Amino acid sequence: MSRKILWVVMAAVLGAVLGGVVGYGPLLRYKASGVFDMEMSPAEYQRFTEVADSPANLHQMAAAMPVPELDGKGMERLETEISQGGWHTSISKISAPDVQTTPGALLQPAASDKRYALLGVRLTYVAHSATRAAQLATWLGAYFREVAAHEALRDRIRRWAADSREFADTASVQRLQYAFDIKQAQARAKALKGLVASYPDAAQRDNPQVVDVRKGNEKFMSPMAQMVGAESEVIGIQEKLQRLDRQGDQHVFTDPLIGKVAALVNKVPSGSDSVAQVSQAIAQFAGNAKTDAEKEAIAVMASDVSRIRERFLSQAQFIAIPSAPGAPERPSPRMVIVLGAVLAALLAAALAWRSLLIKLLWEDDRDQEKEKSA
Repeated sequence: MSRKILWVVMAAVLGAVLGGVVGYGPLLRYKASGVFDMEMSPAEYQRFTEVADSPANLHQMAAAMPVPELDGKGMERLETEISQGGWHTSISKISAPDVQTTPGALLQPAASDKRYALLGVRLTYVAHSATRAAQLATWLGAYFREVAAHEALRDRIRRWAADSREFADTASVQRLQYAFDIKQAQARAKALKGLVASYPDAAQRDNPQVVDVRKGNEKFMSPMAQMVGAESEVIGIQEKLQRLDRQGDQHVFTDPLIGKVAALVNKVPSGSDSVAQVSQAIAQFAGNAKTDAEKEAIAVMASDVSRIRERFLSQAQFIAIPSAPGAPERPSPRMVIVLGAVLAALLAAALAWRSLLIKLLWEDDRDQEKEKSA
């Protein structure tokens, strides 16, 4: 009996040793997390994370923004964690508990907050070392910021190009419509002049000031008022046509710049570098602007890039910096050691007293058969 007890004790000690090897080895994990402040819409968050979860994008960014003290195996593990997408979680400005406990009037977002429903993102990383987990969680904040800035700038350039293509497709049709409207208004004004000339006494009467003549109201107005309204309509359509021509000149002027910055952004993976280079390209191209329309178009593009820089690079930062956790994630190494010792002791006891266990099970089966036969 004492020998069997000794086997059980030795098995428990061996199980504890194996539990220590596993608990302080593969199962030792420290999780560090932080809250990154970056207001954005759910659509923007979805787009940014799809790009950030790409291993190819991670490799490009790691080359431009090296990960501190990361070897080949560590890079492979980081790539696996990134591709799984569990390292980021969106944070809403209004959470579910807030909805239940806060009066409805206070939950109404301000006009400036309706577009950006997300306060930011929670970034998390699990590593074998507590310090390493904090370092990589902090690096992920910079990585997410660079990805967001780069993707926001690329999306803005795509919108510039799309607006230019849409204008090119619709401008000719719009010009034809304006030309037809001018002819119609001029013909109406000419006919009204002839009518007024036929009735000179009516032209001497007092007429109210005419600002706009809308369809269906002409019959309630005098021919003189209708004539003035038709001529005013011609002036208004000509102003629209001039504005359309001005926009056409702006698109013709900015199209080469849009193509240049689009190719530039596709070559630069870093958000801060791409914003800086695009800003420089716009500033250099601004020297070619001669008219007020061209200067305005360049100023609008520069303003768009400046807003992206301010929003995704200057304002984006950690409001809760990742710190080294003081305790590992469950199961802790001590728990693994205890579980290993208990399991090994139970297995050893089952082997040591297997004959007794078999005998007890056999007697239990015989008793059950007797009860059935009785």
